[in-house]
Amino acid sequence: MMWDERAWKGEILEIGAYSITCKFESQLQDFKCHITGVYAPNCYKERRIVWEEVSAVRGLMEGPWAICGDFNVTRYISEKKNCTVRTRGMKEFSDFIEDMKLVDLQLEDVTYTWFKGDQQEAASRIDRILISEEWDDKFQNLKQIPLQRLISDHIPIALVGGSWERNKSYFKFENWWLESEGFIDRVREWWSSFNFTGKPDYRLACKLKALKTKLKEWRNGEEGNLGIQRKKLLEQLADLEAEREDRILTNEESAKKSELMLKYEELIKKEEISWRQKSRALWLKEGDKNTKFFHKIANAHRRYNNIDQLMIHGELNQEPSRIKGEIVEYYKRLYKESSQWR
Repeated sequence: MMWDERAWKGEILEIGAYSITCKFESQLQDFKCHITGVYAPNCYKERRIVWEEVSAVRGLMEGPWAICGDFNVTRYISEKKNCTVRTRGMKEFSDFIEDMKLVDLQLEDVTYTWFKGDQQEAASRIDRILISEEWDDKFQNLKQIPLQRLISDHIPIALVGGSWERNKSYFKFENWWLESEGFIDRVREWWSSFNFTGKPDYRLACKLKALKTKLKEWRNGEEGNLGIQRKKLLEQLADLEAEREDRILTNEESAKKSELMLKYEELIKKEEISWRQKSRALWLKEGDKNTKFFHKIANAHRRYNNIDQLMIHGELNQEPSRIKGEIVEYYKRLYKESSQWR
């Protein structure tokens, strides 16, 4: 794994009975990760040792983590040819993935990764790459793809599509802004200050454009950035906790701590609203402490909505700039005014 020392610096972290875990540091980017390679036994009782072993290894590290290899078990009936019953081993494998908070990416183009015999009388998806939520947050458009199978009865799979750069996104109004103190009054003040001349629809369009500019400026400041607010609050709380270890806090300091805790609770509520909006999981209520769930759903939407290849003039193209250009040209042609309407 990671054989090019010009790109990666690696070391073995742990060797278990069924797994090897390595730590890697990119020499080209600010990125560190852990990768665990697994070869699990066929017996589901023996596989329990694998789940326990890997769970223990996970406790030794932080940050992005991927676990890959031959698990010798599928998650679902559809992943095993001619299978009609979901076994205990399948359920325990799925439970392990959920307990470890791993993301099981969809495998592109193929259903199975292992085949028995020339006639493929048996086939199943027992090979996969599982990634942690931290890895999913770091990269965009991750997916598992099959590679060419030559001699082995297993199809090699690769994790690809992770982009280091984030594309420029269009402006979005965040629902949690409405929970910010003074936000609505500030918007009213901005709106009243705009003055344009022309037809009513033109003036409205100009005012909306000007308001968007103001909202972007506000969003980029501390009031509009939940990450900055969280960091500042936690630093202030940490300072007070450090003081409390040495002495009793004064009444003023205790009151300040209570105020900071209240602000932190409000911040958590805003984060839940934000991730709920991004996930579009409308069946869950705000305030149900589902931030991690919303986050996971939002990442899944991001992968699903991505267009990483497009047929252009009969040829499959994966160049982002060409894909973007072709989509723009398509809609230009689609909405171009026909001469017969003039």
